[in-house]
Amino acid sequence: MKTGRKAFCAAVMAGAIAAVQFAGVTAQAAERPQNMDDATWARLQDNVMEYNELPDLVRCYNPTYQQVQESIMPMINASRETAAKMQRTEELKTMKDSARELKKSLDRMDPATQAGTLEYQALYAQYATLNAAVNSTEQGIRAISRTAGTMESETSSMRQQTLASLTAAAQQLFIGYNQAVASRELVNAAAELAQAAAQSAVTQRSVGMATDNDVLSAQQALLSAQGQQMSIEDMITSLRQNLCVMTGWSYDALPEIGTVPAPDLGRIAAMNPDTDITEAIKASYSLDSLDDSLSGKAMYRKNRTISEAEEDLKIQLHSLYQTVLADQASYEAANTALAAAGITMDSTQRQYSLGMIGRLQFLQAQLGFLQQKMTADSAALTLTQSILAYDWALDGIILSEQTAQ
Repeated sequence: MKTGRKAFCAAVMAGAIAAVQFAGVTAQAAERPQNMDDATWARLQDNVMEYNELPDLVRCYNPTYQQVQESIMPMINASRETAAKMQRTEELKTMKDSARELKKSLDRMDPATQAGTLEYQALYAQYATLNAAVNSTEQGIRAISRTAGTMESETSSMRQQTLASLTAAAQQLFIGYNQAVASRELVNAAAELAQAAAQSAVTQRSVGMATDNDVLSAQQALLSAQGQQMSIEDMITSLRQNLCVMTGWSYDALPEIGTVPAPDLGRIAAMNPDTDITEAIKASYSLDSLDDSLSGKAMYRKNRTISEAEEDLKIQLHSLYQTVLADQASYEAANTALAAAGITMDSTQRQYSLGMIGRLQFLQAQLGFLQQKMTADSAALTLTQSILAYDWALDGIILSEQTAQ
């Protein structure tokens, strides 16, 4: 690793992000990845955004990632092409051929009798000059190739980190969008109930069963509920716009956005932070950068610092695992409560259809059911999010650190 890699990566990323801030059009992939089949490539270009497509969408269409690719790879390719052209030049070939012929001429001469002659000295001077030129040129070619190789190695690491960070961010946005959508039904039901309550208050006032204050309170509750509707729609719009930009659509596009798969409970059973820490340490970009920054420091100091950072990572991984377990318990409890609420709602629905209860009572019961449904939906998304955070830690990304940056 090179000590300048961290600064090199930071500079490239800063330039890429600054350029993307002004992007308002759909990003275009330079070409289809070689390891991607036709069906996958076609799905990425339809107007549907699926959760499991996010890594490929980011890799192929994210403006920031594309900017990183476009700003660095041309320099690497240009260096390699320069080296290749220099290797193929007619001038270099001519110099090599001439040097070989001069060497043959010198070898045919008897050094014991000819070394002191002007002919030998002249030939030797020509040979030495040509040979030095050939060696210098080839050393330059090798230096350019080594530079290109170093740049590609450093850029490859930077690209991997950039891609991982952007993919994690896109997944978080996708989950956040689904959480907002999950609350929309409840907010709309609350507004419907508030509307019915306001109408009922007006009716009751007309027959002397409610006061003006009762009507005013009901109307204020309606305005508040309608305000919540506007807020949730604004939030959904904002999340959709950010998600679209992250995955290559224009900010005002309206793709169909899919749902988040149910939490993988089998994945939780396979988690073991005590053994998984080895994988997390190996993949950690933070530890890699720390090791890079400590190059040249005293070995004992470097080892101690890295050991402390590894211990911090172990604590973080255990914390992430405990969060997964707590979220799993909440998820299971919410589903149990939702099943009970569903039975109650079915009974209420039958009573309402038979005219045994009024519309207001039905809407109140429906609101209670939707509250429990939203709780269960939110618990599922939260658990998926915590599983994701744990798995990203094993891939070198601590999501809390990404959020803080």
